Amino acid sequence: MTHALKRPVPWALLFAAPLLVGASPAPDPSPSVVVPASAPAPETLTPPVLVTPFIQPFDLDATRRMSVKVMIGDKGPYSFLVDTGAERTVIARELAERLDLVEGNKLRMATIGSSTTVPSYRVAALQMSDLRLSGFEAPALFGRHIGAAGLIGVDMLEQRRVLIDFRKQSMQVLETRRRAAPIIRDDDAIVVTARNSAGRLILSDARLNGKRIDVIVDTGAQTSVGNLALQKLVADRRANRFPFVATELAAVTGESVPAMRTAIKRIVINGMDVNDLSVSFTDSQAFRALGLNERPALLLGMDSLALFDRVEIDFPNKRVVFDLPDGANRETGQRLAANSATPGG
Repeated sequence: MTHALKRPVPWALLFAAPLLVGASPAPDPSPSVVVPASAPAPETLTPPVLVTPFIQPFDLDATRRMSVKVMIGDKGPYSFLVDTGAERTVIARELAERLDLVEGNKLRMATIGSSTTVPSYRVAALQMSDLRLSGFEAPALFGRHIGAAGLIGVDMLEQRRVLIDFRKQSMQVLETRRRAAPIIRDDDAIVVTARNSAGRLILSDARLNGKRIDVIVDTGAQTSVGNLALQKLVADRRANRFPFVATELAAVTGESVPAMRTAIKRIVINGMDVNDLSVSFTDSQAFRALGLNERPALLLGMDSLALFDRVEIDFPNKRVVFDLPDGANRETGQRLAANSATPGG
């Protein structure tokens, strides 16, 4: 408990890796994307920064989350999940102890389940290709709950932009600058501006039945998760495709989090329709920590991001670009079924 600590406990917000466990069977409507002809064209900005990127291959695990290889000092490589929903880079407790890292401050962490106090360990250097994070305290969670040796958080990505190519299963991390143009500049690309909250990018123009909702891009989550305010909105507007069913989410702390699940008929993001999106709803401390518990909010997980051919996440420019799959474009407005995670987990 926090009052038992002898020193102040910093807060670390973590939306990392909610997984479906023991989910009740539900219909799988196969989410799809529809883009009306009136959708706005991508913004015109200054030319992109001319830097040499690195291309980091990634593996899609059984939950469709991305893992990359990192070095800790001269040890490794170790598989870390890339998590744009996590404020801090996290290390598995077992790995920290095996490397004999020095224990640091206790940290108060908000997860998809609750808030909890966890140990941290001092990491001299963590490197992923040409990206390096030095001299920091990493919150520690058990690797069996993370599903990897650690998590790469936005503290390592906040001055960069990330380009995820689901067709090639590769990821580029690039330096960027203010007002740099998007890398994805296809005519059919959807450019969405965002605001920053504790390092997370919250999409600025997302609506359900005309009601504005907050959407956070979360590459560390297998499935999309909504708060109770969003659940109420869906129920009040009869925007659910199927009845709500009981399910559970597994938090990175190991706890099981009760939730309700359904498919939302239609969410519009900057003129782009996302249809039949499977979402689990829960009363999460993570939403409270960001002040998003009173207004409808959604963590957009890998099941949703994988609808697109490519996704570009530019932190300094507060922008997310979605590259539509073949066949979905502004002229036809064609609806496409997508390969996504099964609602049953």
